Amino acid sequence: MAHSRASASRSRTDHADPAFATTLAHGLDVLAVFRNGAGSRSNAELAGETGLSRPTVSRLTYTLAQLGYLRRDAKGRFQLGLGVLATAYPLLSALRVRQMARPLMRDFASYAGGTVSIAMPFGLDFIYVETLRTTDAVPHVPDVGFCSSLAPTAVGRALLSLFTEDELAAYVKAVKAERPQEADYVKRRTLPDIALCKERGFAVSLGEWRREIFGVAAPLYRADNGDCLAVNCGIPSFRFSAEQIERECAPRMLGLARSIRSLIADDAQGTR
Repeated sequence: MAHSRASASRSRTDHADPAFATTLAHGLDVLAVFRNGAGSRSNAELAGETGLSRPTVSRLTYTLAQLGYLRRDAKGRFQLGLGVLATAYPLLSALRVRQMARPLMRDFASYAGGTVSIAMPFGLDFIYVETLRTTDAVPHVPDVGFCSSLAPTAVGRALLSLFTEDELAAYVKAVKAERPQEADYVKRRTLPDIALCKERGFAVSLGEWRREIFGVAAPLYRADNGDCLAVNCGIPSFRFSAEQIERECAPRMLGLARSIRSLIADDAQGTR
């Protein structure tokens, strides 16, 4: 499993770095199992998904529950606690682009009949920091905090197009080490599409991530601190043909990205 591989890989480097807090990392590995609505988990299941021993997991879940980051359900299984949400609030509230972009995102969602989101890189994945839709009658309804792989997605390619050459090389190296099953795909599909995104200003993914979803995305900007942001729309494949995604949706996505960047620029001028 992905979490087991991550824990095993991290453990191999723990001994070489005395500054690395292994127990803290293992606790975060436990929390990471719950990404994307994983539901409740027992200690045994958490041990299996992280590669950690049952006694270690028991100590970690007890501590995390005492601190409010986990809670027990009626069956004694663990779920995420409100402490996780409280920790995320300062980060989300500081991203002013979320509030400013919502009206524009809503308009695009109404046009496309899909879900419009703003994403940032999160290791080998992306994470949504804002998402908006006008209907739930779609095959995939993500929300803030949703994570998925950068490699097969339009928004992932848009984000990677903002990376420096060194950062992109580090990404490819990390994929080979941590997700070798994705390495060939990244070489054949992701890297050429990143170059195409830099040329055209947008990226598409036509059913590569999920067969029933077409994705179109555009890079937004790279902040002074290095944070990269992109905007995308996941559209049910029955609403538009692949040709329409390229011919009709992509130019509108470029317009959406330009409008959001303009709002950010105006806001920056106003706060000086």
